[in-house]
Amino acid sequence: MSGVKGAKGCFTYTAGHLWPYKLIHHMFSEAIRQGINLQTNTPVTSVSETQDATGQWILNTNRGEVRARKVVFATNAYTGSLLPEYKSKIIPYRAVCSRIKTPGPHPLLNNTYALRFSDWNFDYLIPRLDGSIIVGGARDAYIRSIDSWYGNIDDTQVINEARSYFDGYMQRHFHGWEDSGAYVDDTWTGSKSYNLVVLMLTAADIKLVMGYSSDRLPRVGPIPGRPGMFIMGGFTGHGMPQIYLCGQAMAKVLLKDASFKQTSLPRLFEETQARLEDPRDRVLELYASVLNPSKL
Repeated sequence: MSGVKGAKGCFTYTAGHLWPYKLIHHMFSEAIRQGINLQTNTPVTSVSETQDATGQWILNTNRGEVRARKVVFATNAYTGSLLPEYKSKIIPYRAVCSRIKTPGPHPLLNNTYALRFSDWNFDYLIPRLDGSIIVGGARDAYIRSIDSWYGNIDDTQVINEARSYFDGYMQRHFHGWEDSGAYVDDTWTGSKSYNLVVLMLTAADIKLVMGYSSDRLPRVGPIPGRPGMFIMGGFTGHGMPQIYLCGQAMAKVLLKDASFKQTSLPRLFEETQARLEDPRDRVLELYASVLNPSKL
């Protein structure tokens, strides 16, 4: 059923795949039509430590100062650069992705895939309408080089250890692709993104510097000790299937003063002081079996 060489088992279920960038721009267009003031290419460089006399937070940007009573941090991997309490709670995780093409017709691949090699190591594949295949992962190639991915926000360079990982990927893993001539057209690690979104608007995390939560659970809701500030991040590589309902829940909190319980989100997603004070780093714990303890 899977067509994967050496597969020990296969789970298949109905799913969907889409082009996130196009979807987000469609949502932006609708939001602008309804009067939202959207400012792109405007990185926030700092946030005031306290509210001003009118109860507003002051956000400093490269285009001037912004004041707001409510601020949502949808900054994921970059949250710690603005809020010090998140430096070790939402950890930048630099990942790798590729685009594979064939010089001519290729075997049919009409499903998205996740190839799982162990409890911590898996790749993902998304076939595109133009016949190319987006393949991400390569964790086994770079995970032992901690500095190349953990806490790394340099999206201008590809992780060296993973550069050749996708060469011959389809031929290696899929029956019928041996003579396809499939080759790597491009490999990348990330792109520019928005830094902070004010009030009710959130930005898509369309890049590959991910934000991994220290307890590997999303962080959503009011930020403890900062009235009027909210977090929506730390999706730990799984933002696409989670962020839309989290955004809807955040709108209820902002516009209707709903409690977290009233949003119907999983209770483990709620940001709390106890989570912020938890000293564990379950990101590194996940890979402890393959990492050099002296480097942790």
